[in-house]
Amino acid sequence: MARRRRVETNLDEIEQKKQLLVEGKDQQNFFAALITHLSLSDIQVQNYGSVNGLRSFLIALVKARAFASVSSIGIARDAEVCARAAFRSVQGALENAGLPVPAKVGERVSGNPAVSVLILPGDDEPGMLETLLCRTLEGMEVNRCIDDFFECAEGLPNVSIDKPDKARAFAYLTTRPDPHHSVGVAAKSGVWALDHRAFDKARGFLRAL
Repeated sequence: MARRRRVETNLDEIEQKKQLLVEGKDQQNFFAALITHLSLSDIQVQNYGSVNGLRSFLIALVKARAFASVSSIGIARDAEVCARAAFRSVQGALENAGLPVPAKVGERVSGNPAVSVLILPGDDEPGMLETLLCRTLEGMEVNRCIDDFFECAEGLPNVSIDKPDKARAFAYLTTRPDPHHSVGVAAKSGVWALDHRAFDKARGFLRAL
């Protein structure tokens, strides 16, 4: 496969008519794994970096030589502490780039190209990709061990777990035969159950692109 040529700082040359823009390398690897799992062949995953990088990334995208071939753009990002604020930030970046702006998460706005937005974990909840990943562990025996570990750790002085879902996902990865330091790489290695109901909205979002 030919090596991709960089058009802008974080923008790969446009190769597919459907562009999925994601926040960071972990999301890029996770969604690439999910796209392969779903046997979708016409979606290119692009990493716009941090949430603050989306605005400039979209400007570079619309100026790219092959942008006229793009029929659909999907944007995914973490809600973090506030899903509504995250969505408003994406709306502002789209408007700044002169692209169609969905009125709500999951809505596909027709246009040239069409645009849709996915805020993780979904349902207007705070959280991130790792929030969904942790939901796939519910009911598993190893999850009870992880509960015990964090209960112990949080009782220690000078221990503060600011992002528990991310920490729990990493804790689970340490229990695998070949531990990974990246939840996205782990997805490509088949660690996460990509058919799990936790990913229903993500699968539907990709199929609708």
